[in-house]
Amino acid sequence: MPVSSLAATLAAVLLAASPAPAGGTGPATPTEPWASTFGTGISLSWEQPRSGARATSFRVYEDDAVVARVSTTAAYLEVPFGSSHTYTVAAVDQRGRESARTAPVTGQSRLSGVNPECLPAPGVPVTVTAVTASAVSVSWTRHPLGGELELRVDGASLGWTSLTSARIGGLAPGTAHQVTLYRENRCHVGGGENEPVGTVTATTAAGGAARPAAPADLTVTGRTDSTVGLSWTAPPGPAPARYAVYDGATPVAVTTGTSVTVDRLYHATWHRFTVAALDAAGNESAHSPAAATATATCLAAPPSPEAVSAVAVSPSSVRLSWMFEAAATSYTVFDGAAPVATTRYPEAILTGLASASRHAYRVVATLPQECGESPRSRRVEVSTPAGPAARPAAPASLTVTGNAPGPSAAQVTLSWPPASGATAGYRVYEGTRVAGETTGTTLSLTLAPATTHEYLVVAVSAAGPESAPSPRVTVHATFLPPP
Repeated sequence: MPVSSLAATLAAVLLAASPAPAGGTGPATPTEPWASTFGTGISLSWEQPRSGARATSFRVYEDDAVVARVSTTAAYLEVPFGSSHTYTVAAVDQRGRESARTAPVTGQSRLSGVNPECLPAPGVPVTVTAVTASAVSVSWTRHPLGGELELRVDGASLGWTSLTSARIGGLAPGTAHQVTLYRENRCHVGGGENEPVGTVTATTAAGGAARPAAPADLTVTGRTDSTVGLSWTAPPGPAPARYAVYDGATPVAVTTGTSVTVDRLYHATWHRFTVAALDAAGNESAHSPAAATATATCLAAPPSPEAVSAVAVSPSSVRLSWMFEAAATSYTVFDGAAPVATTRYPEAILTGLASASRHAYRVVATLPQECGESPRSRRVEVSTPAGPAARPAAPASLTVTGNAPGPSAAQVTLSWPPASGATAGYRVYEGTRVAGETTGTTLSLTLAPATTHEYLVVAVSAAGPESAPSPRVTVHATFLPPP
């Protein structure tokens, strides 16, 4: 890329980042999907381009089933111990338009008897792009074991980064530079030296030798869940024609002043900003020392649960389900103003209801990291059909009395005291699914190891109506790690 076209290129990138007009094509496809390969669950991360309509949420797919909905660029999937899973990710904008999905990425949940940091790991490929006479961009894939990498250019460290790209400016025209990534030696064998994990030679284009002086004192002046404010000190001498601000190797702003607010970010995400001065010909200075920061953890305006559906399944029971386009630790169901159930699933079975009774339900999500609650969903109304008036008494408690690991599954036993009065048996629910039925007061379940489940039990009368539910109980199925 000729140096004279750099400013035009930056302007074009920023223009593409502006919101899409009505009738546009929706958000761009997420990039750089990554899945962890160690542990008892799978961590996913990805990046969202600044082009097209702004994504407001992301959907993680396994095959064609949505397994997670989040409003930031990472997700944690709880999966059975020792299992492998392949995912794709799609971005969704505020109009509900969904992008094409990413390339598939596979992760595996397992614990090795050997420190995974000591196992052989492939190197990280490094790619050079956006070459001018004064600067280059480098990008790489995330290391299989995750973590930050140190970026060195010609042996000089530019610091550590959790991103997968960087912009390097202030270079002489027609010169070759060695770019190397290092990772901390966490094996604790052979000393604590950082280890090279990827390298590339980057050669600048031909051009003039003039370079502006570098800006200094890049500082974070404020942040929200979607923006970061930055300011810096102008270099000495004549004022540059403009400044280019980068997040890694992604240009996020061009300005003639010494401050900017970077927008279109996502909450709880890390960023590594640098700023470079540009002269009238587009020559790029060395970059300022990086300012690493995160956006605010909590959403300023969290979404509401959506698509709430209520179906009466018997004279005593209603099945609810909904969607929430963000992460939640639990959900609370309200009938009118009264809370009637709290569950970890985006669904609930409500039992012990009166026959031919009317109900108006709303749902509230409890957000992770002590970020409060979502607004209430829209109300959905439902009536139970006519039927017997009598209801059994609810079981007073529900207890996990067994949780034994096995070679490939865990055996969990649930127990409860007999319900008072006449009952024909008991029904155990997980979410809205019947996990098992019995005429006794214990039930054994075979579960995937290292997975979490929530149960309740109801008494069932001979005529069929169900009691109100017992208190819910949560159990984490045990597993056998390798020796």
